[in-house]
Amino acid sequence: MTLLLVSRLDGQETCSEEVKLLLSPAQVKVAIPALQASGKTRGRVYFYDTPALDLLSNGVVLRLREGAEIDLTAKLRPLSGQTYVDPSGGRERYKCEVDLNDGVEVKSFSVQRGYVDAKVPETGTEVFRLLSAGQKKLLEDSKVTIDWRRVQRIADIQSTSWKTNAKPDLGKLSVEFWEWPGGSVLEVSTKVAPAAGQSTYSGLELLAKRQGLAVSRDQRSKTAIALGEIAAAHRK
Repeated sequence: MTLLLVSRLDGQETCSEEVKLLLSPAQVKVAIPALQASGKTRGRVYFYDTPALDLLSNGVVLRLREGAEIDLTAKLRPLSGQTYVDPSGGRERYKCEVDLNDGVEVKSFSVQRGYVDAKVPETGTEVFRLLSAGQKKLLEDSKVTIDWRRVQRIADIQSTSWKTNAKPDLGKLSVEFWEWPGGSVLEVSTKVAPAAGQSTYSGLELLAKRQGLAVSRDQRSKTAIALGEIAAAHRK
């Protein structure tokens, strides 16, 4: 795994970096063979927020993901550029990540835990009871006020993903297609060394052009796009 070093007062934090490019979702059936992607896997992704997306607007993401494994994730994307240490002291599945969308790097900090209950939670109070000590501490450290009574399951997304063999200067690509009532998003991503982020983004754009694949005009994170469209549809 390639690593990004983020300086901290108490030491060095290692963060993985991932470069992402959104393609036109209408081209998914063309994009998969064009990118020589295979190993199709299906899953579901559920998000929890208020109807007004108060959590997302403050950089907080609560996600339950079903696939080969089922996991519950609490994630912070600090709006102020603040950094965080592992709130679990190494006892839980903590990640520091850097996502490069549209040429812009955004850091995130998350704690993930396995989920074994067959029932998918619907309310914020249910989710809060399921959070680990490390996840609760991460949210507390964010200083974001969360009214768990207003939080609910706001998104149920069908996820399909594929992988490619390593490509020159790009490495192994991941392709992920999200579908929800009334919308979809198609993302191509790859993990890179920190100094290679911008050049890799240009490389993904060039690959798409060479394969005749249209790049989406909206290059925000797929989470922001999906939740924004779903919330807007619910308000109608």
